[in-house]
Amino acid sequence: PYQHGGGFPSVNGDDALLPFNANIPISISPILTGPQYHNVFASEFGCSVFSSFESMSPTLDPAHWGIHGGSPPDKCGGGFDKTCQGNNVMAQRNYPCDSIIQVYFGKSDFNATGETVFKKHLWQCMVGQALEIKANIETRRSTNQFGIIIWQLNEIWPTGGWGSLEYGTARPGQVIGGRWKPLHYLLKASIFRDVMASCGAYGQCYVKNDGVAAVKGIATITAVSLVDGSSHVLSGTPFDLDGAGSSLFFMIDTSSIDATATVLTADVHNSDSVLLSHNVVLLQPPVNLKVPKATIKSTCSSQPEPDGTYTLTVSTDKPALFVTITTLAHGRFSDNAFLLTGSASVSFVPFLPNQGAALCSTYRIEDMSAYAF
Repeated sequence: PYQHGGGFPSVNGDDALLPFNANIPISISPILTGPQYHNVFASEFGCSVFSSFESMSPTLDPAHWGIHGGSPPDKCGGGFDKTCQGNNVMAQRNYPCDSIIQVYFGKSDFNATGETVFKKHLWQCMVGQALEIKANIETRRSTNQFGIIIWQLNEIWPTGGWGSLEYGTARPGQVIGGRWKPLHYLLKASIFRDVMASCGAYGQCYVKNDGVAAVKGIATITAVSLVDGSSHVLSGTPFDLDGAGSSLFFMIDTSSIDATATVLTADVHNSDSVLLSHNVVLLQPPVNLKVPKATIKSTCSSQPEPDGTYTLTVSTDKPALFVTITTLAHGRFSDNAFLLTGSASVSFVPFLPNQGAALCSTYRIEDMSAYAF
């Protein structure tokens, strides 16, 4: 299925808001998995999404910095590929994002304009896409589904599209090859890893090996407080899984956990203690979470490390959820849209030479609490 954005007249999508189920927490039912059992090849599905402020804003007059374009809505009609009458520039940006933002982050003034609110809504739209696809894939991987092909990889212009990568040509605000959106980082961290783990409603968890080779290791589920960052391990579950879609299902006790003030981490290590995947698991949609206002500090080194990467150090006084770093420098980060408690180092992997100065002069940091107060 495709989760189209809706809530604003445009050439695609739906004029009506059309809320949908956030699917957080996911539903998991233990079953036998592997190619020897009845299975499904999943192709394809997606969730529409905007791009970052850095990508979108150069293509718009500042008067139109808003997801509703800062002017009266057009009148659009004519089926899927609509014709719009009017002068609203965002009506031409394919799919709106009102419904996706509202499902995950709650109601907002989508008619507002300006740099701050445009950044807010674009960030919420991208994180919303990431959460929709994440829940979709984790639900599918808990069953006997293979393929898991999503639409689409990259945007072909800064619009309400489907990509996990932004438009990637040499134009103002764009990163050569495409800036990674939050979804692309989650694909890398967990949901597209060969071996990954997740948990759903009522404490039901699983670890899945979709790789070719057998793997032994341990899946560790940890509860992390959004109030003070304290954590405690709920389960350390050993596994010995053949390849080709084998699974192990297990339970954790969540009876004493406040799902509105706690997230889980699901870390999978092999028998050599190598981290295979890291997954931050929500027990409630973000709109229901009690996040404290976080103050995030950072330092940036414009000098490359011996391996050619650059280092940013970030720290926070309160737990910060979906910490997202964006820059005009050409490259990607080692991690993004992550949970931060205390401090961490993040590497910037350049796509072109000599990106240190651009990185350190243009990077900015967002998190959920920045837009919750």
